[in-house]
Amino acid sequence: MKVGDWPAKSGDFKVTRTVLADAARAFEAGVLRKPPLKLGHWDPRFEGSPALGYVDNMRLTDGGDTLVGDYVNVPATIARLIPHAWPDRSIEGLYDYRATDGTVWPFIVTSVALLGATDPAGRELRSLQDVAELYGLDAEVAASARRAVMFTVRASQSAAARRRAVQVAAARRRRNHRTIGVTQ
Repeated sequence: MKVGDWPAKSGDFKVTRTVLADAARAFEAGVLRKPPLKLGHWDPRFEGSPALGYVDNMRLTDGGDTLVGDYVNVPATIARLIPHAWPDRSIEGLYDYRATDGTVWPFIVTSVALLGATDPAGRELRSLQDVAELYGLDAEVAASARRAVMFTVRASQSAAARRRAVQVAAARRRRNHRTIGVTQ
């Protein structure tokens, strides 16, 4: 997440340094479990879907203007696919979450959704590649609340580059005579 005003599915979302610091403090305090990494946003039809990993080591960077975290316990196959199949990111969070001890946390990140075909809201951090650039890394290596927030970032990959990646993947499947998602 990055400081700015972002259109979100739940309405406009103003991200300030305070919002980011609140999220980092809540994570550090262990108010909720580590945010799970999942495919897409919550949908009651798919309740109970497995987590694809978790966000750990959530912290502020860029002088407090950016909140980042590390993906952990992601299956190797999924980790290799993330930059290509799900290049966009989206957080889900809660405002004014009341913990069991009565403490009210101004903002908590509850999950990170991986998006592929869904158009994200945020535009500043465009993709996993942008987050990697913050660290000089290769991206491939690397209901007590008042209101829920969904905030997303767009992939930086051009439409032509994405089309080419899909064509290459299709050619590889044909060459290897493999099908995806079909069991026999």
